[in-house]
Amino acid sequence: MAEMTCQDTISGAFADQIYAHSCEQMGELPDGVVTLTVTSPPYWNAIDYDIHATDKRACFRTRKYAIGYQDYSDYLDWLARIFGGEVLRVTRPGGYCAVVIGTVLLEGKYYPVPFDLVARLTTSGWEFHQDIIWHKCTAGIKRAGVTIQKPYPGYYYPNIMNEYILVFRKPGPPIYRSRNEAEKRAAAYPIDRLFTMDIANNIWHIAPVPPDHLDHPCPFPEEIPYRLIQMYSYPGDLVLDPFAGSGQTTKVAKHLDRHFVGYEIIEKYVALARRRFAEPLAVRPEQLVAVFEKVALHDPVGEGGRTTRSRRRATLAARSLSLVIDT
Repeated sequence: MAEMTCQDTISGAFADQIYAHSCEQMGELPDGVVTLTVTSPPYWNAIDYDIHATDKRACFRTRKYAIGYQDYSDYLDWLARIFGGEVLRVTRPGGYCAVVIGTVLLEGKYYPVPFDLVARLTTSGWEFHQDIIWHKCTAGIKRAGVTIQKPYPGYYYPNIMNEYILVFRKPGPPIYRSRNEAEKRAAAYPIDRLFTMDIANNIWHIAPVPPDHLDHPCPFPEEIPYRLIQMYSYPGDLVLDPFAGSGQTTKVAKHLDRHFVGYEIIEKYVALARRRFAEPLAVRPEQLVAVFEKVALHDPVGEGGRTTRSRRRATLAARSLSLVIDT
């Protein structure tokens, strides 16, 4: 297909849809129409989404013994084909792709998925633009108990409390170059306390979606696409999620006056994502920010796992973590 001008083609019949098939072939989309992709690919060998669609109590079951199981290299190659193939094709020059992805701990081995993905995509036509650390604050893989029980060299296993938001850019002119000053001002995001204390840094403190809040095993919080869509696209632009899942990205894009396209292979999630267009935005009115305090170098841990000074300040610190945002 010949490359088409974004604003002239987004009004086509392909936009504002969730397609019930694999993103490996996005034939509905012309070349160069997507300004931003925001997505979280399926976790490698951690969650069986097919099982969850019928029995969510069994969702955290390894895919290792499932039909078509991929080893780690196959998984990375598959992601590289999708992002370096169809996603790159449909992205406009200068457009962005934000991938939310974490490391994987499996059977005692630690897999550096985000870093290996960067290596593959930067040889597939993408430029590495930015990394943002999503600090989950209240959730993660707890491992520090080993270190607490055996505080000796070689036993350090920290809790894993983060995923990465990897932002790639397709070579080309900046997306603001085709915008006039009025359009830029209309799309400006607020420079407020939340921005200066959290969003301005490349570590974002965002609590996960509460368990059982959505009928999907691992939706990322709406705050992630809410921030990224405002940072990397303009109203009227097309936002893509090739792994739509519960529809977090597509729902938020609609609320932010962007066009959207999603792809999802599990029918139950397709129906869920389509239903959620009618829901109000669920960005939490109070956002977490980091609160720092000085702790003595060898302040002992007391009852409840806190230092003496930390216990005295716990209530004050908890109150300081909230900032109101305008949704």
